[in-house]
Amino acid sequence: MKRSSRHSWIAVGLACLFVLGLGWHPLAADERLAIGTASTGGTWYPLGGGVANMINKYIKGYYAAAHPSGASIENIRAILKKQDALALSMPDTAFQAFKGLEMFADNPAKELRGLMSTYPIDIQFYTLARSDIQTIKDLKGKKVAVGAPGSGTEAMARYVLNVYGLTYDDIDERFLSATETSEAIKDGNIDAGIVTLGTPAPTLMDLASQRDIRFLDIEPAVAETINKDFPAYFPTTIPAGTYNKQDKPHHTLSWMGLFVVHQDMSEQLAYDILKSVFDHKDELDKIHSQFKNIKLESATKGMSIPLHPGAEKFFKEKGILK
Repeated sequence: MKRSSRHSWIAVGLACLFVLGLGWHPLAADERLAIGTASTGGTWYPLGGGVANMINKYIKGYYAAAHPSGASIENIRAILKKQDALALSMPDTAFQAFKGLEMFADNPAKELRGLMSTYPIDIQFYTLARSDIQTIKDLKGKKVAVGAPGSGTEAMARYVLNVYGLTYDDIDERFLSATETSEAIKDGNIDAGIVTLGTPAPTLMDLASQRDIRFLDIEPAVAETINKDFPAYFPTTIPAGTYNKQDKPHHTLSWMGLFVVHQDMSEQLAYDILKSVFDHKDELDKIHSQFKNIKLESATKGMSIPLHPGAEKFFKEKGILK
């Protein structure tokens, strides 16, 4: 009994010392920030990781970590639930969420705010060069990959198809990711694919090295009309030679990937995140060549939702906004 009693008092004493030790040496836990990206095979995942590293290095009191996700729609929902602090999204998906359209028809995301635009992503319609498909209108009656179900790619594909007078009633739509689309084209399981990727896209580079492919243009006049209707989509030209045996420029549309946040993020934190990114942009550029296209002068281009007040403050200080 005496031995047991003595051990009990020792345990109590150690516990007291531990508590007192915490009092003497505060252990301030950093606030954790989750960053929603996309699949690990794209460029959004390393971009989120790069931004997380900058937050960890240059903003005291926070610990950020990027994680893979189902991209735009899933990311926005995670922002609304405050599971993620910031996330990446296509501009049309962010716009639809804010306005309560499409997948967000029953729950408009009025609390969604923009932090910054990143770099251009291109929508590309393509088929095998030996195909009889010459234009987007020729997709009628064909097996066409339109993106993963419910993805931002699929929403943009439907939008552009509608501009050309086509709906899913006119095609045999297949819901495939970009990588799955390339494999299906290669194997002859589909006639054409629609993807939204940064250029040059590794999956298309790989496909073009094994098969001769043809890109289907969104003609500049059509692209200009679309841009007037929805400024988040803007005309772009992919130079000839970007892909193997691409012998002429490819006219299409681009959009800027957006970092989005909740309106409840503090103004100071939003400001500090942007400052950490643009004050140390060279560190981000080393991660992936695409990240060199993230530029201060275009960091609000294609922004389809209201900016967060912290972002407005930062961009006004830099002369980007008036």
